[in-house]
Amino acid sequence: MNQELAVKTLNKLESSLFRELFLKNTEKAKRIIKKQQAILKFERSADWLLKNLENLNIPKKTVEKLSSRGFKKVIDIVYLAPLRVEDYSLKDPKTVKDGEYAAIEGILLSKNRGNRVLSLIVNSNGTHIRCNWFNITPYIKKLINSLNLGDEIVCMGKIAADGFIKQLNHPTIKRKDEFKETKRVVYPSIGNLKNTIIQKVIKEALKVAPKKPFEWLPYTSLVRNNLSFFSEFLEKLHSCNSEKTKNRLKYEEIFLLLLALRLQEISFKEQISPSIEVDERFIETVEAQLPFELTQDQKKALHEIFLDLREKKPMLRLLQGDVGCGKTIVSLIASLAVSLKGYQTAIMTPTQPLAIQFFSQANSLFSRFNLRAELLLSSTKNKNKIYEDLERGEIACIVGTHSLLQEGVKFKNLGFIVIDEQHRFGVEQRKTLTEKGSFPHVLIMSATPIPRTLSMVLYSKSKLSTIREKPKNRGEVKTLHFYKKESEKAYRIAIEEIKKGHQVYVIAPLIDESEFFEDVEAAKKLFEQLKSSYFKGYKIELLHGKLKPEEKEKIIKEFREGKIDCLVSTTVVEVGIDSPKATVIVVENAERFGLAQLHQLRGRVGRSSLKSYAIFITDETLSENAKKRIEALLKTDDGFEIAEMDFKLRGAGEILGTRQHGRELDHINLIEDKKIIKSAKSDVEMLIEKGYPINEGLKKIMKYRWEKKLGYINVG
Repeated sequence: MNQELAVKTLNKLESSLFRELFLKNTEKAKRIIKKQQAILKFERSADWLLKNLENLNIPKKTVEKLSSRGFKKVIDIVYLAPLRVEDYSLKDPKTVKDGEYAAIEGILLSKNRGNRVLSLIVNSNGTHIRCNWFNITPYIKKLINSLNLGDEIVCMGKIAADGFIKQLNHPTIKRKDEFKETKRVVYPSIGNLKNTIIQKVIKEALKVAPKKPFEWLPYTSLVRNNLSFFSEFLEKLHSCNSEKTKNRLKYEEIFLLLLALRLQEISFKEQISPSIEVDERFIETVEAQLPFELTQDQKKALHEIFLDLREKKPMLRLLQGDVGCGKTIVSLIASLAVSLKGYQTAIMTPTQPLAIQFFSQANSLFSRFNLRAELLLSSTKNKNKIYEDLERGEIACIVGTHSLLQEGVKFKNLGFIVIDEQHRFGVEQRKTLTEKGSFPHVLIMSATPIPRTLSMVLYSKSKLSTIREKPKNRGEVKTLHFYKKESEKAYRIAIEEIKKGHQVYVIAPLIDESEFFEDVEAAKKLFEQLKSSYFKGYKIELLHGKLKPEEKEKIIKEFREGKIDCLVSTTVVEVGIDSPKATVIVVENAERFGLAQLHQLRGRVGRSSLKSYAIFITDETLSENAKKRIEALLKTDDGFEIAEMDFKLRGAGEILGTRQHGRELDHINLIEDKKIIKSAKSDVEMLIEKGYPINEGLKKIMKYRWEKKLGYINVG
């Protein structure tokens, strides 16, 4: 069937399909969709896209190099969008814009050889073109020597304007009778593979594509969004990469994610979890045991959690809020409510300091209700006893890091899981913990508020609890910025606070996120400098990730008890250490940290009624982005505003915390492409609400793209 006839037939089927869906004739609708799928070869499209590259006519070494960079299947390579397409068709130089690629025909007027530059001047219909070579290879030298003044030649390259003269740097030169108009597609680099090799691989992959037309997106999506067939899209992607092509890439990417998230939500709700009824007056009962009042936002979040716990489907709720807003106590009250009903709670944190801090509060609360809480770390000495007591149900709440994932950790009746700073855990780790119970309820917490645009994509309002209100009696945190030469001012403030009986954090420079040991060395060096200068005569300690667990525990305990005046640390203190007497945090080389991270560090102070200081020390010369980060911190201490600014400066990044190679979203811009996101979201909801059957080809592609990253999803 040719494309024109295919479109006519598909449009007739589409109008019939929506009539049947409206009348809820599901079986008829399925038959119509099957006819559409047969015309557009949905299954064959998916099977082709998911074919392993090793099954193509490609050298084994090339396959190995591609695989090492994450290119394992046809779908990975045919979606490699070109960086640019260089169009070498003959053009009049008067019409060619600066930066455009073109082929210019002309007569050779002169050859000039300087010490470092070789130049030709070409006359093209009265316009003079200068061709320059700064790297004179033997080939170029031989080529230029073979040309005579008056020869008709063609120069191919990128046009650059230099006043009235247009020039090409390092162009390709052909004699007029040897020239053929061509297009050169330039792809992003993959390891050390040449562009010609990448082109050949894509060509081989396209050779075994289904016969045109072919498609894998629902036909209704194509119609509603004016998208071309997949077969046409691929041709254009690898020849011109037009705006329409880019829009399809964006639509596909966000459509697949939104559909996967929606199906994840449905499959999650199909599971049966324990229904846990919590009395309305429970919050008042617990609040009477606390030395402070809960805020209205904290109470609202608890009510939302309790409503979810009543359901026989597993809760998967995100509790977000700014640093110091009181998320920990909310999660512990919810955990207590669950434990009083006979179920166990597991609280997993990303760092040992945070686990120790969490356990301290959990133990204090649970003991008042005659329930037992325990801490499980890699350094815990009585692990076997804890394992036994946990399996017997004698422990109501267990707090730990990755130690909770060990095979020995078994529960009698796990009903509730709290995952703190969830973006720091891989999907498989989160999944491993949930599988230790029979579909336990899950509360995920984040001290980095999700920007509005991102939350619109990832969460429905019913799954998101937000705490904006800060607890009462919190002192002001004054944010200051000093350059290196003004460091003394920062440390003078720190000494004055220590003299008042308060405490200080000093954060060592971040060398490189991947160079952990270099960061530790930087912290050691700073510690020695401060110990012998500003903090001479004061109790100063060093904390970093390379210390033994028992050493960390000792330092954290002593700092919390006020026995340490100054704690020099790497970003291990970013979350987890809570000392109300800490009133100063000094961050060295603050320009090396991200905006959200700096705000998190600022959150280590101001956790009592005492006035506090967050001091950021930077180099004198700052990049534009670093300036914006510092300005944002000086302007506001609102974590929600900071999250929006960080999102605009940094982009979406790793939105699901999957720790996978590369970015999760390569094409869609969550800030600029709101129209496409809105359209894709509307399409997904329409498909789900109308009961539009999801074809198997689409399921296979969605599984490949998102199943591992989402963890909980089961799309068929």
